[in-house]
Amino acid sequence: MAEIKPFRGIIYNQEKIKNLAKVTAPPYDVISPLEQQLYYKSHPYNVIRLILGRELPQDNEKENKYTRAHRFFREWLSRGILKKEKEPAIYVYEKKYSLKGRDGRRKGFLALMKLEKFGTGVIFPHEQTFPKPGTDRLRLLESCRANFNPVFCLYTDSLHLIDQHLEEKEAMFESKDPDGVKHVVGRIKNKNIIRKICKEMQDKKIFLADGHHRYLTALKFRDAQHKRSTSGKRSEDFILVYFLNMEIDAVTILPVHRVIGGLTQDQLSKLRSKMGDFFQIEILKFNSDTEAVQRKKMLERIDHAQDSTTFGMYCGENGYCLLKLKDIKRFSAEKINTAVLDAILKKILKRKQLEKGREIDFIKDETEATELVRKEKYQIAFFLRPLSLKEVRETSLAGKILPPKSTYFYPKPLSGLVMRDLEDGIYSS
Repeated sequence: MAEIKPFRGIIYNQEKIKNLAKVTAPPYDVISPLEQQLYYKSHPYNVIRLILGRELPQDNEKENKYTRAHRFFREWLSRGILKKEKEPAIYVYEKKYSLKGRDGRRKGFLALMKLEKFGTGVIFPHEQTFPKPGTDRLRLLESCRANFNPVFCLYTDSLHLIDQHLEEKEAMFESKDPDGVKHVVGRIKNKNIIRKICKEMQDKKIFLADGHHRYLTALKFRDAQHKRSTSGKRSEDFILVYFLNMEIDAVTILPVHRVIGGLTQDQLSKLRSKMGDFFQIEILKFNSDTEAVQRKKMLERIDHAQDSTTFGMYCGENGYCLLKLKDIKRFSAEKINTAVLDAILKKILKRKQLEKGREIDFIKDETEATELVRKEKYQIAFFLRPLSLKEVRETSLAGKILPPKSTYFYPKPLSGLVMRDLEDGIYSS
């Protein structure tokens, strides 16, 4: 059973912060080092100082990015830069965006959800995680005792009963991010409507779309707190979640391409030659004038292929490769494209896991992936088509876990729009 609660959100005080675009940021895990610096420069109270602080040469156990985040957060609250809402509420969060010439509108809500372990039939993950980000997020949570951005979860409501309740919101504020996405926030304080939403959510299966590291971190934090005390329902039992009905049309999943690097020349040669054992390979040659055209053609062929196990590949030469899996039955256990490619790469390279940032990285923009190989920062790029919502749902319900970064849900919830202080306790619904 999914247990949902209202909360007193922490928001920027618009009497002191006139332009929210200057102080908000994307989730920490999609911010590059360059973007981190830009967010630092954009405003002295930008949420980047809380979610992804700078590491300094003189840092130690008592003074570091986690202790600074705690200090910034509590100082901003005491000085009125941030303010805590007077009453508990459920927050309606709508995103209006345009992607490839199509307009989208995604309306969900922010609330607290009781943490449940995976495998209990309440919340269903779909991706593996890397150990390093989990350690980082745990230290931040331990230091700040706050949720600065929500995890993103999906549920099914074919009758749209909850969506109808969300129309009862009162307006609060809106902001636009660097991608041109408009983020609009409202609140529902009416206890009767809150009660109805929480009741409707009780029987829902919850699918974890984005924020696997933060969810697992919250579980570890909760378990550690429970070992210290056995008191009743507490704030660490809950996490801030952005909920979205997967029955609406605006659930957009983008592809996450892979770039491979850090290989010896022998490993690189072996990887390229062994591709022919698994795939039928078609080369789309290009010159400087036709490169963009051939890349577009390759991506269209991938998107329109009858199965999801057709890939693109670029090795830094004057041609893209179209890879069509020879024996689909051989990978019947994997089925999903990210899992198939992951299995093949590990088999050829004889790895249990490729090291993120050195041997593999994940890029949502195909032009950037191509340029990383062309500039020899990485050696090979693999291009994939995006997973469908049906694939994510079926994989989750089957209890299967896909490789890290198998999905990129767009647009991302902003950090800093509505935050949550664990010191505030839990309110009844």
